[in-house]
Amino acid sequence: MAVIGASNNLGKWGFSTLMSIRDGFKGKIYPVNNRRDDVLGLQSYQRVTDIPAEVDLAVFVIPAANIDEVMQDCVEKGVKAALIISAGFSETGEEGKILQDRVVKTAAKGGIRIVGPNCMGFWSAPSHLRAFMFPMSVLPGPLGFVSQGGNVGGAIVMAAYERGIGFDKYVSCGCTADIQIEDYIEHFGDDPNIKVILTYIEGLADGRRFIEKVRKVTTKKPVIAMKPGRTLAAAQAIASHSGALSGSDDVYEAAFKETGVIRVDSGGELLDVAMGFLTQPLPRNNSLAIITPGGSYGVICADACASLGLRVVSLSQETLDELDRLFPPRWSHGNPVDPAGDRNFISYLQAPPLLLELDEIGSLIYMGFGSFSSFASSLSFFERDETVGVFSSFLSGITGSEGFLQSMRSTVEEGDRAGLQAQLELALTALVSIMGSAEEEEVAQLRQMVSSLMDSGRIVISAEDFDQLAESMKHDRAYEAFQNLIINRMDDFLTALIVDWIERYGKPVVSTSFTETVPGLIGGIHYSYPSGERAALVLSKMARYREYLEKEGIWKEGEFDPFTFTLLGNHQ
Repeated sequence: MAVIGASNNLGKWGFSTLMSIRDGFKGKIYPVNNRRDDVLGLQSYQRVTDIPAEVDLAVFVIPAANIDEVMQDCVEKGVKAALIISAGFSETGEEGKILQDRVVKTAAKGGIRIVGPNCMGFWSAPSHLRAFMFPMSVLPGPLGFVSQGGNVGGAIVMAAYERGIGFDKYVSCGCTADIQIEDYIEHFGDDPNIKVILTYIEGLADGRRFIEKVRKVTTKKPVIAMKPGRTLAAAQAIASHSGALSGSDDVYEAAFKETGVIRVDSGGELLDVAMGFLTQPLPRNNSLAIITPGGSYGVICADACASLGLRVVSLSQETLDELDRLFPPRWSHGNPVDPAGDRNFISYLQAPPLLLELDEIGSLIYMGFGSFSSFASSLSFFERDETVGVFSSFLSGITGSEGFLQSMRSTVEEGDRAGLQAQLELALTALVSIMGSAEEEEVAQLRQMVSSLMDSGRIVISAEDFDQLAESMKHDRAYEAFQNLIINRMDDFLTALIVDWIERYGKPVVSTSFTETVPGLIGGIHYSYPSGERAALVLSKMARYREYLEKEGIWKEGEFDPFTFTLLGNHQ
């Protein structure tokens, strides 16, 4: 790789771009700087043609006016591709467009394909290549993303990083002088590592070409688009930013509908909907049930669902009678299902299967689920040693097992992982019971639930877990051992439970937290949303995509859903 314009000057893009590329990339990097022999410890060359090796990619961070001349050197050198980060092309007006066309024409003489110009670069997980104009955190993962806006794209990539979401490929395509947005989407559609495709579009050079290429992709995997330009002000801003013609918003809306592209209005929605497709099956119909820890949450969620075309179904008397046996008489007796402040967490875990097994319910919004794991950490209100004592006492009371810590120590010292697994089963049962009920029948049902999840391999004690426990016990750090074995396993238990429901019933179970927190992956595979409105939006977009696949004859209820369990398939 040649970095043309690489610099030792911290104030230059050539410095930050080279720093970004060096972060993880294992290939050869050749700085090109006609004034320096050494850039950031790497030998530098005055011209691309001076580099004593083949060059696959040339990255340009020099003034736009100089790029055509250097591109001619790249043609002579046999460079295969170019990334032009530099601005000053079609986004500036007619003169910039003329310069841009000249550079593309020069590159074409050598068969060089161009990413950009006026872009922020790209990421390729297989190559560990951050060809960005400044270092940016990005995770590998199952998403593909092409963005016509560098700042928007970068912000979404960084937001995804905070949520634990990754990309196999991300491209900031800028002015799309050569490779068009639909070309990237087509390529992502053929890439088996990419499961869901995201795009930020300001304008297209050829709308018909976009439709022809993208409709072949959407029958294989979802394409989610963010497209501004609904107003005249936005259209004018787009022209001055990327040089693109925004076009009629109605035309874009029709094109997206025709091709099965899912349109969203913000970067947050882009990630929300993507994670819905990655972690959930498609809803079989537009009807759903809501379980909520509080009535107001349920009202807001039901309102959002109805406004988005989802149907909050009326429950049959038979189902109401079943729920009567779980909840106190004050529960809502309807959908949303609201236990009305019931303290029993175990009942809250028993209700979803009753609803998911109903044919008329296509999906479930499970409100508050993403916040339950925080209950486990509430034990930290006690002093550390007191926490262990309180928990051990409670465990003894509901299971009859004495000396939990001593037993755990003996199990670790004997290297008995199977025995420790059995102790974890008891401990998780006790932890959930603290938040629910100590009644013998309910505790027995809960223990059976935990045992089943452990038997399935969804909750395991790894060799690393065992070693950490042994180290804690060796130094008499009882609370640390307690936290590693039990409190930190609460997320594992909740994730295993919800994944089990999804796989058993083949229906979406979309959870939310109590507060508007940053959404994220629970246990590494289940994505919990911050509100019922966000959950409703995701389900409505997934339902719309199912309707498109039905129209195309791709998906029928009861058949295998090819878009299901991208992350869930690796849950172990």
